[in-house]
Amino acid sequence: MNRIICRFVGSLAITGLLLLMSGAGHADEPSRQAVSKLESVVCVGDQVGEKAELAQARGKNPTIYFFIQAEHWDRPIARLLRELDIKVKDGISDGRIVAVWLSNNEVDRFKEHLPRVQQSLKLAMTTYAVWPGDPFGPAAWNINRDDHVTIVTARDGKIIGRHAYKSTNEGDAAKILADFPAPK
Repeated sequence: MNRIICRFVGSLAITGLLLLMSGAGHADEPSRQAVSKLESVVCVGDQVGEKAELAQARGKNPTIYFFIQAEHWDRPIARLLRELDIKVKDGISDGRIVAVWLSNNEVDRFKEHLPRVQQSLKLAMTTYAVWPGDPFGPAAWNINRDDHVTIVTARDGKIIGRHAYKSTNEGDAAKILADFPAPK
């Protein structure tokens, strides 16, 4: 009887390991669901200082939604954002990046800080915004608080990819941009 239980538990462990290795259920799987509402306060870009519905403004255009846990903003994340900005400018027609900082309702602080970030990074294709609510971000976007950056790619008003990182840098840009195949 103990042998049977041991074999059963062992087979469950192996099955779980195989599922993890295969990526089943991983956050990187695209959902193809419609892009959800994203009301944020714009700090750099069109409509500065206003609360704007950013997903609606992007409509069906190719968009990289770049959600940043504010306390984890650092140089490697900035390098990834810059690399994406350069590649979007060079290769994705009508493409843009919407970078949203998630924090504890610190809108005024970000209204001051994010323009200075832009002065340093000099991004051309990126709107900077701050989510004015729950630091976990908008619930409909399924952002995992344990990840430092969650990136959602969209085209035609549908989510085409999801990428979540605890640690990242510009080397991850190619994987994200692969969600937007080159036109034939």
